[in-house]
Amino acid sequence: MKTQCCHSNHYHAVDKIQICMNKDCEQYLGITKIYKEFTKARHTLTICVFIITFLFTFDDFSVANKRYASDLQSKFISEQLPISIENIEQELRKLDVVCEKEVLAQIKIESGHLSSYLLKRTNNMLGMRYPFKRPSTAIGIYLPESDTIIKGTKEELRKYAGANNYAAYESWQSAVADYKLWQDSNFKVKEKYLEFLGRVYAEDTLYVSKIKHITKRIN
Repeated sequence: MKTQCCHSNHYHAVDKIQICMNKDCEQYLGITKIYKEFTKARHTLTICVFIITFLFTFDDFSVANKRYASDLQSKFISEQLPISIENIEQELRKLDVVCEKEVLAQIKIESGHLSSYLLKRTNNMLGMRYPFKRPSTAIGIYLPESDTIIKGTKEELRKYAGANNYAAYESWQSAVADYKLWQDSNFKVKEKYLEFLGRVYAEDTLYVSKIKHITKRIN
């Protein structure tokens, strides 16, 4: 506590009266009042405000992460359609899925011609595992042993990475979009084509390098 006259802690209390004992103060030996320091309280309040702000900010990031899949879905999906072979074919063409006929055959095999329990439970028609690294439209992870769908961000679901799991989707269209993302992440068509040219088509060992050099100059 400090005196109000000189803001020092040099005082003497007598019968609830405070006498200033600061020789440098104009009210030296005079009656003064004291006040309590709230420095620690202010520090505590500051820390509390910081923690609360951090928690709310962290929550905002968490919400943003949870919206990431929705943002990807809106990028690929313009209209929700009932599942059918015809609509799947249309979606594969719209998303420019590589080898769309072969992928459609995969869908028929993996989903038991659109009748599998996994498809009905999770909208997963291709047996896709939950992707923990690449971009994805999956909204959660499905644990078949417990028949449980757990929704969350990649960070929240990472603890299930070692478990037998599948990706869960908001719709069958999201599953198709996720397969396209998987292709884009793992199957580089251009690189595969250039590899083919270098291995099968050309005798010139610098053929692929020449093509890459020329394509860089083509708008």
